[in-house]
Amino acid sequence: MRIALLSNPSSGRGRHAAADDVARRILTGAGHEVLHVRGSSYEQARDAGRALLGDGPHRNVEALVVVGGDGMVHLGVDIVATTGVPLGIVATGTGNDIARHFGLPSRDAEASARLINQALSGKGAITAVDAIYASRPDGTLLAPQRRWSLAVVSAGVDAAVNARANTLSWPAGEGRYVRAFTAELATLAPYGYRVTTDEGTWEGPALLLAVANTRYVGGGMDLAPQADPTDGLLEVVRLDPCGRLSVLALLRRVFAGTHVGRPGVHLERSRSLTIEPWPDDGAGGWLRDPPHPYADGERLASLPLHLEAVPQAVGLLLPA
Repeated sequence: MRIALLSNPSSGRGRHAAADDVARRILTGAGHEVLHVRGSSYEQARDAGRALLGDGPHRNVEALVVVGGDGMVHLGVDIVATTGVPLGIVATGTGNDIARHFGLPSRDAEASARLINQALSGKGAITAVDAIYASRPDGTLLAPQRRWSLAVVSAGVDAAVNARANTLSWPAGEGRYVRAFTAELATLAPYGYRVTTDEGTWEGPALLLAVANTRYVGGGMDLAPQADPTDGLLEVVRLDPCGRLSVLALLRRVFAGTHVGRPGVHLERSRSLTIEPWPDDGAGGWLRDPPHPYADGERLASLPLHLEAVPQAVGLLLPA
């Protein structure tokens, strides 16, 4: 097959820069034609990937393989969603939460490439999964990039942690998220939201607000243990305001996935939802404006947003 291989050598702080060469060597050795592009920025990689993919019935490639972290998977989904071109993942990033959900190798380019070859040759699987589509509540389209995501959209303290973690150079790996979370505790205060789901509208304060299509976030936190990216539904996770000690206790539970059902933790399933800032004029302005949302660890458009689960939007190259 003709495969587009898209990589970002800076993923994982450059620790896995040679992974794309390993993946290319194995896929080429298996008989595939590999068109390899390295992108030095998100925008450059996206444009290059779309150019390789082509358009319409005369596509240039039969599969897209991304090398990097969850951000590169996010980029790959943005390129292939609804096109019918399957997506392979060589996970070399910091969190690799998407690879974790689907049982894919992490930081093992050789194993990842062999698995992709097996899926393409019929010894694995091409599995159609849902993706999250973002737009404005009135239906206005967002910019061409970053409309699609695969894992989790964060819009509370989870988004603030993501933004802070992206600025840290140490520790390596998942420890950056823990350090960022600890730092956010110093200024912990609730945000104001208006959230409209299939069940109705809720207005009020919350610390965490996340919309999950897959289970994990922040390098292994089992945020939505029952998330199923093939059921056409999104998991809406919300945390009521509480003290710092309660948040730390819940953090330990989130890593184990045992926080669901605890006091103050709300979970709702919805096909679509709208998230808006809530002004809360009657509360004396004590609620903060929600932080800038993130999707799959990448900066998304600002609120308000309408999010929708689109069934079978992406075909993933997975184990049998």
